[in-house]
Amino acid sequence: MPQEPSGVPAPVLDRLGAAGYRAMIAGVRLGVFTALEAGPLSVEELATTIDGDPAGVRSLVNVLVAFGYLHDDNGVTTAATPGPVDAELFWHEVLFEHWADVEDTIRTGTPRRGFYTWLSERPASGARLRRMLAGAAADLADDVAAALPPAATVLDIGGGHGDHTVELCRRRPDVRVTVFDLPETVTALREDAPRDRVTVRAGDYLTDDLGSGYDLVLLFNVLHGHRPEECRELFRRAAKSLSRTGSIAILDHDREPPAGLGPAAAGFLGMFDLTLWQGHGGGVHRYADLAAWLGEAGLTETQVVPLAASPLEKLLIAGRPS
Repeated sequence: MPQEPSGVPAPVLDRLGAAGYRAMIAGVRLGVFTALEAGPLSVEELATTIDGDPAGVRSLVNVLVAFGYLHDDNGVTTAATPGPVDAELFWHEVLFEHWADVEDTIRTGTPRRGFYTWLSERPASGARLRRMLAGAAADLADDVAAALPPAATVLDIGGGHGDHTVELCRRRPDVRVTVFDLPETVTALREDAPRDRVTVRAGDYLTDDLGSGYDLVLLFNVLHGHRPEECRELFRRAAKSLSRTGSIAILDHDREPPAGLGPAAAGFLGMFDLTLWQGHGGGVHRYADLAAWLGEAGLTETQVVPLAASPLEKLLIAGRPS
């Protein structure tokens, strides 16, 4: 059993960490951090502000101080900054609700319910994820637009509500994009998508015709939802939709994170990978494998572009030999 230098078993530390995380979520839901944005409060003032029992609030504050989420300066409480509220609430729901039957999924290889079915039953969680995805697309947009090859016509496979398409159109005024995804998704295309330059096509990208002659195909945050055999088939289909000089660009997490990021990076990728498996049998792929599968589809000229705004994600751009 792994030991800390103090001799405390690692599982005990994990239990304590889970307690701190759960306390932070309680603080978010009760409005503790929002209340403290205006300035320091005593425990009594905080209890009044969030309409909580003073003894319960004091107990919660003690835990949050112990784990570094709050600071106590002679009885006056100030807030450190937790992660973004949408992300913290979303991942709490995933880990403690969606993972509830993860043992059954691991035994059988079949989720009791798919991730998107689970999400459709929780509109608030779905809205949080939408905001998270839109924010991530905006954060990466400058780096992505600078790295992508020139293209007049783009096919955004699995493009969802058009987050990356909208950002690309803002930075590439000459580009025209077709967003291809399921009917229930493309009918909810973002209102700020430029309709004169963005069209939608509804269908199943694993079976339906993708069209042809595109300069660039985007597969952004799509492949982690699929098993290897589905990724290989999708690469074959996407390659057929390209012009002779066209390219495929992949944005995703790499199962092998860059050196120097520490154990937290591996931990996040493991959590993400298990969530994908639990949700629909997907997983985080190695970029070396993606490059090999692209080669099978005839796209052997590849380059990997790191993204400063998200060290665990990369762009993989592939084209045919000149």
